[in-house]
Amino acid sequence: MIYRGPNFQQTPLNMVGSSTFGRYPKISIEKTYNMFQSDTALVPYSGYKIAVSSSKLLDANEGRGIFSSIKFGRLVVVQGSDVFLVNINYSQSLDEVTSSQVVKIGALQSQTGVVYISENNKPQIGISDGTNFYLYDPTLTPSFKVIPLDFKAGYLSFHNSRFILAASNDTAIVLGFVAENSWRLSALNDGATWENTALEIGLIQHKADNVQAVVRVPSKGNMIFVMGSNVTEAWFDTGSNQLFPYQRNSQFNIDYGCLNPATVDYMDEFVVWLAINESSGPVIMASSGGDPKKITTDGIDYLLSRLENPQDSQGFLYRQDGHLFYHINFYSDNLSLFYDFNTDKIYNASDINMNYFIASQVAFFNNQYYFVTKNNGNIFALDTTITTYEDVSNNGVVSINQIPRIRICSNIRDISQDLKIINDIGFTMESGETPYYQQAGNESNLSLAVPRVDLSLSIDGGATFGQSWGQELSAIGNRKNKVMYWNLGAANDSVMQFRFWSYGRVVVLEGTVNVRI
Repeated sequence: MIYRGPNFQQTPLNMVGSSTFGRYPKISIEKTYNMFQSDTALVPYSGYKIAVSSSKLLDANEGRGIFSSIKFGRLVVVQGSDVFLVNINYSQSLDEVTSSQVVKIGALQSQTGVVYISENNKPQIGISDGTNFYLYDPTLTPSFKVIPLDFKAGYLSFHNSRFILAASNDTAIVLGFVAENSWRLSALNDGATWENTALEIGLIQHKADNVQAVVRVPSKGNMIFVMGSNVTEAWFDTGSNQLFPYQRNSQFNIDYGCLNPATVDYMDEFVVWLAINESSGPVIMASSGGDPKKITTDGIDYLLSRLENPQDSQGFLYRQDGHLFYHINFYSDNLSLFYDFNTDKIYNASDINMNYFIASQVAFFNNQYYFVTKNNGNIFALDTTITTYEDVSNNGVVSINQIPRIRICSNIRDISQDLKIINDIGFTMESGETPYYQQAGNESNLSLAVPRVDLSLSIDGGATFGQSWGQELSAIGNRKNKVMYWNLGAANDSVMQFRFWSYGRVVVLEGTVNVRI
């Protein structure tokens, strides 16, 4: 035990925390990259490795959609213009793919952009590329084809035996008016049939609006959300023989629509989306079928309001290690955030170069998560047990990269504004678990990678940070877990920034600051 004398004061160093996004950096610059809070520690956010190489997917250079088909027992993957059924066997104990099979089933008329995939009980697989609707049915000839429609196909979902499409450029006449922006129903378990009658055409009614997406509300049976640009309406499948099978809830609506349907996802009991209306800038909202919850803070809302192109975005939900995450990428603005429903906190995510996180759409298949990315044509496995980022360079070389895991703590200051002389800081973290030598690309290429913690100190409240002080962690089996830094100087508004370098997992607990008074 270190005795410092009576003229020292010990205060907490909040190593475990989220990205708080103060309205201005001076209010709070606290951030966490590629880690999240579990119990009382910071633990790794998901890493990834290549599960199926693009060389098996006709050398595609853009992943557009991925969907786990229950009926066909395969992943449905769209890479470039090509559509595949993919089977992957993944060993959880080895954290690697043991086998995979890829079968091409068709091709789209477009090569880039988000696609939406769903299936019915026949079974048939439906795909919308934002313009056309495609159907895969092995009982038909041909088994994959474009379905002629009198509208432009948008967001695709499935509910109560029907495919549902957000539609635009309609030619249908409903109640004497051209239904220019509607939502359309397929025949029961028949994605090849879309009638142009009032029995199959729905309209947004609460506001003048354009339909962006129609989604089922998880755990709410017959309930769906019809989402426009300015409003979201709740509808119910009444199961009656009335003119139109769905009836709008006239007593309830959400006064926010959807900025981009690619940000809409639903899981457990939640629907989550990037919301907007005619009077408000973008916010992230969630609803379990009732009043919505804004899951962004005023600081994050301010951040979103400053984005140049927030509509260039995409989001997805997935559950990992008991935590339900909503992850959203803003591509043009080079920003990725994820929200943890368990702790009600938001964190930053990034790739190895601190650009946006590369996952675009995620699917769960054979007890493993997989994703596609707009950055390249590989299929990736996603998991917190994967503690590196694996990718392929332009010349085909596989690289295994350390994940940038960063914690910027809250400010060390008080209302007295007095200088604080920081004698030392310390915190607990796991060490002695990561081998120093790490395979990098192939068996003949081994690189020395010593796990390390770098500290950068700001004495102006986080406006600027000084040089890094590195501290190497213990070798494998030597599990000393105390990290300390001494003689950090004096300031009245200090901020500590830590960067953790490791090919293995990073587990960080709370710390303390000892200040001379």
